[in-house]
Amino acid sequence: MTVLAPTSTRERTDSSAQVRSLRAWVRQIRDELLATEDTVCLQRARLVTKAYQAYAADPVPLKRAKAFAHVLRHMDLDLESNPIFAGNTSSRPRAWMLVPEHGFTLPPQVLIENDGLEDMYEGQIPQDMLDYWSDLSVGGTADIGHLAVDLDRVLHEGLEAMIDEARGYDDEPDPDKRATRQAMVIALEAVIAWAQRYADAAEVAAARAEKPMVREAHQRVARACRRVPALPARDLFEGLQAIVLVHLALVIEGHGMSVSIGLPDRVLVPLVGEDLDVGQATGLLAAFMLKVTANSIFGRGSKTQAITVGGADASGRDCSNVLTSCFLSACDLVRVGDPHLFLRWHPGLNRQVLDQAVDMLARGVSMPLLINDGPTAQGFIDAGVAPADAWEYCVIGCNELGIPARSAESATATSGSIQYLAVLDEVLLRDVPSSGIEDMPALLAAMERRMADRLTAGREHGKKGHLWAARWVPTPFTSALMRGCIARGKDFRVGMDYHLPGIYERGLTNAANALAAIDHVVFQQGALTLEALRDALESGLADEALLRRLRAAPKWGNDDPDVDRWGQVLIEMRERVLDGVDRNFGDSTHVVCHVVRSLHRLDGQRIGASADGRLAGTPVADSIGAEAGTSSRGPTAVLNTVCKIDAARYYRGGYNLNLTLPAQSTTPEIVEDLIETFFGRGGQELQINCLDPETLRAAQERPELYGDLVVRFAGFSSRFVDLSRAEQQELIARSEGV
Repeated sequence: MTVLAPTSTRERTDSSAQVRSLRAWVRQIRDELLATEDTVCLQRARLVTKAYQAYAADPVPLKRAKAFAHVLRHMDLDLESNPIFAGNTSSRPRAWMLVPEHGFTLPPQVLIENDGLEDMYEGQIPQDMLDYWSDLSVGGTADIGHLAVDLDRVLHEGLEAMIDEARGYDDEPDPDKRATRQAMVIALEAVIAWAQRYADAAEVAAARAEKPMVREAHQRVARACRRVPALPARDLFEGLQAIVLVHLALVIEGHGMSVSIGLPDRVLVPLVGEDLDVGQATGLLAAFMLKVTANSIFGRGSKTQAITVGGADASGRDCSNVLTSCFLSACDLVRVGDPHLFLRWHPGLNRQVLDQAVDMLARGVSMPLLINDGPTAQGFIDAGVAPADAWEYCVIGCNELGIPARSAESATATSGSIQYLAVLDEVLLRDVPSSGIEDMPALLAAMERRMADRLTAGREHGKKGHLWAARWVPTPFTSALMRGCIARGKDFRVGMDYHLPGIYERGLTNAANALAAIDHVVFQQGALTLEALRDALESGLADEALLRRLRAAPKWGNDDPDVDRWGQVLIEMRERVLDGVDRNFGDSTHVVCHVVRSLHRLDGQRIGASADGRLAGTPVADSIGAEAGTSSRGPTAVLNTVCKIDAARYYRGGYNLNLTLPAQSTTPEIVEDLIETFFGRGGQELQINCLDPETLRAAQERPELYGDLVVRFAGFSSRFVDLSRAEQQELIARSEGV
């Protein structure tokens, strides 16, 4: 473990005029960025269209690489909005970067989370562009995302080393592998040339700059971009500049949601010495984070670019270092929702890092999000990942988990998804009238049959889609940065070290509550039959007396065995089904992630009234914890309920657990006790909000005064003032239910 800087040193460096100036500049950059309105940038779309037309006859990997290179060669460069680092995805901040290869669809979650974006594309996309891509687009909004690349190799070997590796297979007889490696070389060279363009532009900007600080920043960018990411980085700034360029290049290649920064404190720390100026480093990391914030794939809707710090390695050695603390401080300084910062916890976590994290959470920063190393690494090991790789895991989405450069499917729903409440709803509305279901075992058996049908179809569709995407929309640059893909001559979708079928899951809380209510009201009390319950659900639970009965049944998140057991029943059902699907398809062990972001609202719109007393069209639970308004025994009971789940076995891909605490009475000591107890008992992920409803209401009325108020909504973080009105109200309701 690298020794953290003593407090006295940090305080001394923070007091310097240079550091104060840098921090003030960072805040100015931040405020200007966040005040920028969302617009549409057609530049990438036009350049890709032109390249697809020019290279239409080329093999697909070469066409894709040449289109990528064409964009990087001709796109506008922005060195003004954040002169501290070079890199941009669009011609201006908050200008959406369209990916016509996948279509022109607005992401539904982004629309839920942000008011006023519904007509974003209206009249913006030329008809000739729409016509050209109508038969070529593969669907969706962008490529798969939810991945982290080999930043360790980028920083310590450079892209030229990857080019040399790919060229070492020039005698490859297989034409597909040969074309893939040629495409990788074109893409890698394009990023190096892009960096040189920035170096040239920064030198010009430096000559024109009037302010010394701006001139020096441009000069430093120019020097760095002459070297990285082509060659190994030599210091912290060069390392950060290399990461920025590679990260944004991945987005420009076509990835949408959730391109992760991996484990930056680990890969960067070899570039710093014991004489590191901690205040200066924190300022640079803050500016770096703002470069990530400015990623314009979805403007202010880009909210899941994860940074993971801290944690242990396979030997149990704490990997926290001076940069771990600096990343926490930078997060506290910039107060933006994206990138969101995760801290890996283990019993030997550095005391200074832990204290800093719990202090931030108790003060209402709502970050870092927390992950427990033990069950998380063990889950990957149980899925067949080598221990040394498993202990290198990071967050690669909202809260999804993966191994940088080694595994990505573990964090996607490419192999299907399951909404427990939707499955139960389907059984009640379609099976009950005709199947003779007369008790809970029969009801559960019907659920299991429907679940098996859904997940089998999802796996079949996912496998075909995965291969189809690898063939028709390969990403040569991304693939070159994934371990083993150059040697195998394959796109990362089919060429990575581990291919673990990923399943998304939601609705466990509501389904457990619904099963408890059915058992309680129908089979224990005999208050009505299943047929009568079905009729009541179809009528929207208009019977107030029945609605009260259903809502009075035991609820998940109160450490109540009468309802918690149903959660376990559902999880074991899911495992039986997925184990069978794995066998039938000859696949590796599946990985399940309970992930929400804003899907609980989309799910709620699609699911009618449910047996847990939820009305039609209303949101389902926003995490694996208690549903809003149903936790009657406090946060400890919520954590006790979730601790009954064996995360290493059942949630190898992670789970989303939101915990809301009262801001007025929450101290760092309380936060630490909850974390240590929960993780000590095997809990896996924990996302803590300390909220005050009066403060949230004030922020609604005077948003200009609360720009630093960051909250964790479900699977994403955001400034409260940037949320849609509906999601603001949901957070207020959650805070009132504390």
